[in-house]
Amino acid sequence: MADIISDVFDANEDFRALIVSDDDECAEELQFQEVLAASLGIFHLHMSSTEIQESPESSHVFCDICMEKKVTNEMLKLENCPDHSFCSDCIGQYVQSKIQDRIFHVTCPGLKCRATIEPVSCKSIIPEDVFEKWEGGLSESTLLDCEKFYCPYKDCSELLIYDQDQDLIECICPVCQRLLCAACGVPWHRGLDCDKFQKDEKNREDDLKVEELANNSKWMNCPHCKHLVQKADGCIHITCWCGSEFCYVCGETWSESHWSCQISE
Repeated sequence: MADIISDVFDANEDFRALIVSDDDECAEELQFQEVLAASLGIFHLHMSSTEIQESPESSHVFCDICMEKKVTNEMLKLENCPDHSFCSDCIGQYVQSKIQDRIFHVTCPGLKCRATIEPVSCKSIIPEDVFEKWEGGLSESTLLDCEKFYCPYKDCSELLIYDQDQDLIECICPVCQRLLCAACGVPWHRGLDCDKFQKDEKNREDDLKVEELANNSKWMNCPHCKHLVQKADGCIHITCWCGSEFCYVCGETWSESHWSCQISE
């Protein structure tokens, strides 16, 4: 508005250079110019006052988590997310909760936002141990599962990396200095190649599962052929497929005296 009035005032040459012969008309014209100039000065003063009052408000931003008004230096700008704003306190607590839950790929807390938060952007607002745990977790998660394993000795369990492009499978843990197989992730199986060891290990695991099932189901081994026998119903006098007879309660070769075993069944 001030610019428009000023432009009109400056551009109207006839108005500014008005020459009249009558003294009264000249005095009236001069008085009008003085009133107009005073009005422009008051307008500029009002606009300057308004700008001074509004400038502090422009430095405040709302946090998208706590929804409180914060000054600019209390906010944290996420490099990968231009759409959301958070105060340092809120984003610091958010990151710490994620790291505590072992979630190292931390994303923006904005609704349905998948922008990634980089550890370096939060280094100044989180404890040092949290920052180190975050960076360590990211480093570990970048390794492919097939390329990493832990030292098989329980009192060590150091994280190790196995380069499958190398033929070396017999190696020494750099921490506990004990021999292990990098391909199988177990203590070194001397005298067995990996295929034979893994096959035997698979059979051993299967045997342990069957043994556990037999114990839970109270199956019995035939005292003659050692095969497992499951009694679905009937008496305790069992005839195995190999022809031998035994007591299903105590597992001994059958005799009439074993009928007493049924009492304790």
